[in-house]
Amino acid sequence: MSKKVRKHKNSCINLSPDGFSIHTFEISQKLTEFEWNQCKSELYDQQKETGEHWIYPDKKYKGNHICKKYSDHGVRIRLEHNKSDVGAESYYVRMIINPRKLIDPDSSYLGILSPDKSSIKQLVKSFQDLMTGTPFTADLSHYYLSRIDLCTNIQCEDKRVFRELVRLLRKTNTPKKYQRKFYKHTDKKKANRYNKHYIRIGCGSQELVIYDKTYQLAENDLAVSYEKLPAGVLRVEVHYWRNKIKSIEKKCGSDNSEDILWLLMQESKSRICRLVKKCYLERDYVSYEEGKRQIEQSSFTTATKERMLLLFSEMRRKQTIDMAFALMERQGYRTDDLLKKFEKLGINPVPLRQGYAAERMPSLPEILHKIGDCPITVELSFWKWK
Repeated sequence: MSKKVRKHKNSCINLSPDGFSIHTFEISQKLTEFEWNQCKSELYDQQKETGEHWIYPDKKYKGNHICKKYSDHGVRIRLEHNKSDVGAESYYVRMIINPRKLIDPDSSYLGILSPDKSSIKQLVKSFQDLMTGTPFTADLSHYYLSRIDLCTNIQCEDKRVFRELVRLLRKTNTPKKYQRKFYKHTDKKKANRYNKHYIRIGCGSQELVIYDKTYQLAENDLAVSYEKLPAGVLRVEVHYWRNKIKSIEKKCGSDNSEDILWLLMQESKSRICRLVKKCYLERDYVSYEEGKRQIEQSSFTTATKERMLLLFSEMRRKQTIDMAFALMERQGYRTDDLLKKFEKLGINPVPLRQGYAAERMPSLPEILHKIGDCPITVELSFWKWK
């Protein structure tokens, strides 16, 4: 006769072998009207000769053109023609580059650029080799950086841990001056499904993006048959646009693309950790029962405990802390100090889901800070029929 027994298991959260580095960057070059038209004409003439279809007008932005001739090498190109309100016109070539694919076109979309100086040298050479003999400038130093994505991949070996981590992360609050951006699609069900795996928080020329990479690979058919994917891969990215990059260039005294890429590769961990810490409380997630017990036994005033308990209870259902705050404020409760109260108590205001197999889950700031030195262990305890 079978019986129910209590099982215990340690599940690890690991950093991917590539560590912290750069995933994607965009380079731009301003052209004269003559240079831009000459480049466009050469590309369309080449396409006509080959009978292929890799350059075409952009349907969304009139006057622009998209070139996918080099997409197998991780390079997507856009010929951009802009008109200002006062009639001034400008012409650019912009290239979005996946450096790992540029260096090795057979590499997967999961990994990122290896964080060492030789990778930058390989990148510069691969770009030169690819662009020599084309209508585009082959010297990377002739372009300026208009976007850089810093990146790391966190791997979970247990699906239960991974799914709960993603659920908890999407419930975060939006810091002051920042804006939460949701994925939008004409199919609302598709958008809602995607947003369960996707977090994007931005301010000015920088943003934090966190998403389920395994879900994205499956949705876009980018996972190849030979890849042995972990139970879950969480990608954490920090995106910098031109204004942020200009401030970095000014601070380090160089606008050379190679220098800036190498600098940001070295600083990727500290920069990612800093922005994550701004968006996430560095406190463990605990069960509702445990959190409620700690709040009730705390030294806070009765009124503060009431507000904390209300927020903690609402976060079992609400999709984000912002939504819970909005509800509480409509009911006349003060919310501006609540996160600091939870921080002082030592727990996260988002409880673990009921029935989850672990008593605690580390915060994302803690995971990123410690994971480079050793794996993070989550202790699981669950019932199983034997």
